[in-house]
Amino acid sequence: MSREHFGISAAAILLAALIYFVADVDKILALLIPALFHELGHVFTLRLLGLRISGFRAELKGLCIGYSGYTGALGHALAAAAGPLWGLIYAMAASLLAQRLACQWLELSAGVSLLLSLFNLLPALPLDGGRILYALSSPFMSEASARRLVDISSLVVGLMLLALGTYLMLRGFGAAMDLAAIWLLAYTGTERRAFRSREMI
Repeated sequence: MSREHFGISAAAILLAALIYFVADVDKILALLIPALFHELGHVFTLRLLGLRISGFRAELKGLCIGYSGYTGALGHALAAAAGPLWGLIYAMAASLLAQRLACQWLELSAGVSLLLSLFNLLPALPLDGGRILYALSSPFMSEASARRLVDISSLVVGLMLLALGTYLMLRGFGAAMDLAAIWLLAYTGTERRAFRSREMI
């Protein structure tokens, strides 16, 4: 793939710099390796379905994979689900290996992969779960209705996470879930490109 098929936004650069500044190398790797497995799951499944990878773009919402070619609704759903599935497989393998080796880093990486995979399966855009919901619902309703369904689901999921995150923060468990909810709500209703083009994170 030629260089022009990879892009990175200024926001992604700033986020990467912030993570590098506040986290040590072990924690960064514990995040990057599950993320790599997640993206490889998407790429492998897209190629298995005969689709062509048209490019990668790093944004604030994650690494976006553009693709082209024909597949049915089930194919799009499988390609979206492959990322979280590979993440769950990595989490199980890393957890088993961590027990055998008594390795705290592997335990951390397994936990990160588990959380990322489950979060990505939520039925909200720009997450994979939102793309799965759209792919599976669009054959049974109009395109506009499928879009509205995903928009409503994204809003409900975001508000529920915000409420739960606020409760947990008040109980002293930190603001991580609130931040995730705010990030999710920021994209609610704005992900029209996910409908117009073929792209996943």
